[in-house]
Amino acid sequence: MEKSIEFLNNLNIDKNKYLVVATSGGPDSMTLLHLLKNNNYNIICAHVNHNLRSISDEEYIFVENYCKENNIIFEGMKIEGYKNNKFTEFEAREKRYCFFDTILKKYNTDILLTAHHGDDLIETILMRIIRGSNLSGYKGFTKISNYKNFKIIRPLIFYTKKDIENYINENNIPCVYDESNKSKKYTRNRIRLDILPLLKEEDKNIHQKFLLLNEELEETNNYIMNVVRKNLEENYKNNTLDLIKFNKLEKFIQKKEIEEILYNIYKDDITLVNKKHINSILNLININDNKSIDLPNNIKVYKEYNNLLFKENINKEKNKYNYRFIDKIIIDDFGIIETINDTDEKSNYVIKLNSKEIKLPLIVRTRLDSDIIEVKNMNGKKKINKIFIDEKIKNELRDLWPIVTDSDNNILWIPGIKKSKFDCYNRGFYDIIIKYTKKGDNYEEK
Repeated sequence: MEKSIEFLNNLNIDKNKYLVVATSGGPDSMTLLHLLKNNNYNIICAHVNHNLRSISDEEYIFVENYCKENNIIFEGMKIEGYKNNKFTEFEAREKRYCFFDTILKKYNTDILLTAHHGDDLIETILMRIIRGSNLSGYKGFTKISNYKNFKIIRPLIFYTKKDIENYINENNIPCVYDESNKSKKYTRNRIRLDILPLLKEEDKNIHQKFLLLNEELEETNNYIMNVVRKNLEENYKNNTLDLIKFNKLEKFIQKKEIEEILYNIYKDDITLVNKKHINSILNLININDNKSIDLPNNIKVYKEYNNLLFKENINKEKNKYNYRFIDKIIIDDFGIIETINDTDEKSNYVIKLNSKEIKLPLIVRTRLDSDIIEVKNMNGKKKINKIFIDEKIKNELRDLWPIVTDSDNNILWIPGIKKSKFDCYNRGFYDIIIKYTKKGDNYEEK
């Protein structure tokens, strides 16, 4: 195991610093634990009882007793149950790494060591090829990786399972064996038991070839992602993708940009998004119409002219409003609508009304699908939705934009956009003047 120790020594880890070692009690983790202890590293043994097999409790006790006998600090945790009483690898990993994070903080360290070896790397890469992934996903684990606020180091990556078994036998290291590893109902086990031996017949050092392949994939992916992130600094701001700049990029980089945007949105929930979602976004970009698509976790993607917006989906029913207007109303994210004494302003931000021509009280509400307005100085009626399109109002704002009506549901005004025929500016008597001050324009929230 000289390569493993040389690798660790080259990292110049402070010998006084605690290293947390993920230890199942199997040959791999017991080899790592023994190796670190014999080379005077300051270690914490962290064991998780997944509570899946009848001997799980016995394995917990075995690891705990080994640590007592060898003067190693032991930290253990038992998973009492799983959601809906159903085990999943994802939930088990989440609980396991949450525990590791807690132990790392307890001992004021940021280094976790796991016993992944060269054969594990081959199995991982082959599994990902079989299941399908992307460039980043096809690579397996690396010698060192970052997870949240700590590093994961894998010193045994240079060796095979056979090398580890030899080390166990030569040093008389006690360990436990998981009989489920022999079951071929699991994909990884079928690869391990049937495919891996054939590869090793071709080259007994095949794990070294996979390690080189993995490093090549890592370097390639890092280069590409540097390009992608640099482009995103230019064309993606405030959850909005500039499609004019985006469409000038190579198709491959476009796809990677979408993947990176989604990764930053979903983070730990990124597994909810797949190639189908990415292709739907790319198709949305390529159509001429302004449309939108829904993604998991209530995320919505809007195509609006030369922009693509990624937003949390607004519950339209929840956010609808219908207020009786007296003197003043503040509409969240829009501004203030209030009566004023007088003004010479004749823009769409002010309307002057004759109370005898309308039915009071006035109403301020969100739009209805059937809404139609008789626009001032225009013959005929026009749909509110068509006005929003013509004025290039963002989709996400249309369902929340204030509409002013009288009590007979005659639409009098779309504040800041259009006035109706009921506006009395330069048209005789008026006794009601209402002004709309858009949020950010001379309006401060109190």
